[in-house]
Amino acid sequence: MLAWAALLSALFLAILVSFRPAVPVIWGDTPPFVESALRTLEAGQPTVAGGRDPGYPTFLAMTFAFGGDLGTVVRLQQAAWAALMLALAITAQTATRSAVGLVPIILVAIYPGLLLFTNVLTADLLFAVFLNLATAGLLVAACVDGAARCCAVVASILCAAVAACLRSQGLLVPIAAILVGVPLARPATPARLAVMAVSVAAALALLLAGSRFGASNSDQASAVFVPKTLFCNHLNIVLASDAARREIVSAAGDRADATMERLAADFAAEPGRWPVLGFFGDACLFDTEPDRDLADNTGNAVSAAAAYWRIFLAALRDRPLAYAGKFVRQMAYGLASAWPPYALEPVIPVSSDDVPHVSEIMARHGRAPEQIDLQGGSVRISLLSDFPGIATYLFKALSAAFVIAVIFWTVAAVRRRCPAFVTRAGIVVVMGAASIATAAAAHTLDVSRYLIPAVPMVGLMLSLFAVELTETIGADHAASVRGFP
Repeated sequence: MLAWAALLSALFLAILVSFRPAVPVIWGDTPPFVESALRTLEAGQPTVAGGRDPGYPTFLAMTFAFGGDLGTVVRLQQAAWAALMLALAITAQTATRSAVGLVPIILVAIYPGLLLFTNVLTADLLFAVFLNLATAGLLVAACVDGAARCCAVVASILCAAVAACLRSQGLLVPIAAILVGVPLARPATPARLAVMAVSVAAALALLLAGSRFGASNSDQASAVFVPKTLFCNHLNIVLASDAARREIVSAAGDRADATMERLAADFAAEPGRWPVLGFFGDACLFDTEPDRDLADNTGNAVSAAAAYWRIFLAALRDRPLAYAGKFVRQMAYGLASAWPPYALEPVIPVSSDDVPHVSEIMARHGRAPEQIDLQGGSVRISLLSDFPGIATYLFKALSAAFVIAVIFWTVAAVRRRCPAFVTRAGIVVVMGAASIATAAAAHTLDVSRYLIPAVPMVGLMLSLFAVELTETIGADHAASVRGFP
C-alpha cells in the first residue's frame, strides 16, 4: 500500500508538473484544420479542406459553436490528456493489481512526445486519447465480469470509432476492437448480443457520418489526398512497374514524358530524409503538377484521383511482393521504435509562416482572433526535453524493453503459459498493431507522429510485462527455496 501510494502521488505530481499555459501552437497542419472547422460550422455537416480528416474539425467547430476560442481548445486537450493518464493508471492497477505496474505509466505521463500535442492545434492528442481509451476499455473488460465487462467493451468500440474519425490512421482500430471485444463479452446471452449489435451499429454509423467516408471535400487537395498518398508513398514501386508506367502514359497523353521526368525528380528529392521508406514521399504529395497532368481534359480533381487509383492498383498487382516487403519493413521498424525519441527541445516549435495564415482564415470567416491567441510566449515541453541525451537513451531502452516484452508474450502464448498475461498483453499487441498498420501500409513510419499515439499502449504492455516477470521470478525463487535441502 505504501508503494502504491508513493507511485500514485508521483503520477499526480507528474500530471500537475506537466500542465502548460493554454497557449495555442500553430503547426503546418493547423490552417486546413481551422478552415475545415469553420466550413463545417457554416455548412452544418463535416466539410474538409487540405485533405484533413473531419473528426478534429468537428471538435473545433463544436468548441466555436459553444462560444469557445483556440485557447479553449487547448484547455480541453489538456483536460483530455490528464483524463487519459488517470484512465491508464486505473487500467494498469486493474490489470496487474501491483504498484509496479504504475512505473511505466508515470513515464508515459512525462513523455514529451505526448505533452507537446496538448498545446498544438492538430488531431494528434485527441486521436491518442480515444485510441488508448479503446485499448483500456478492452483491458478492463478482460479483468471484470458481468455487466461491467459488457459496458467496457461497448465503451471501447465507440472510442475506437471516434479515433478513426479523428485520423484515418485509426481505420483498423474499430475493426480490431470489435473482433477482440465481442468475444470478451461472453456468455452470449440475448441481452448482451443485443447490446453488442447496437454498439457495433452505432460505431458504423459514427464512421459513416463522421469519418473521411462521410465528409464533403471542399478543395482539390481533399479530393485527391487518399489516392495520391498511396501513389506518392509507393512511387518506387510505381516507377519500377511497367503496368503502372503504361497507366501514367495513358492518363498523361502528350504530357507523359514531362510527367515521368517530374515524378523521377520527386523520387530523387531528399533521399535520406525517410530512410525506412527509402525516399521522401511528400515531395510528390505536395507537387501539384502531376494532378494537372493526370487529370482528363476537364482538369478536375475527381479525374486526377481516379488516375492515381488506377496507377497505384496497377503497380500493386504488378509487384505485390515489393509492396508486402515495404509493409513488413515498416511494421518491424514500428516495433523496434515503439517509444520514439521526440520533442526533445526546450520549447514547442511554432510554424511562424502559418500563424498569419490561420489569422487570415479566421478573419475571412468573421472570427478574427486576438493576437495573443496565436502569438503567445514560448511553451516549454517537458523536464525530459531539457536533457535530450538522457531522454534519447531512455526512450531507446524502453523501445528495447517493449520488443523483449513482445517476445516474452509470444513465447508464453506458444507454450500456453500465463493465460491471464497472454490475454491482456494480446489485447495491447492487437490494438497497437492496428493503430500503426494503416500508416505502415499507406504511408511510412519514418514520420514519428504515427508512432506517438501508441506510446501509452507500450506503457501498458511494459506494466503487464514488469508485473508478470516479477511474479515469475518470485515464484521461481520461492520454489527453489522450498526445494533446498
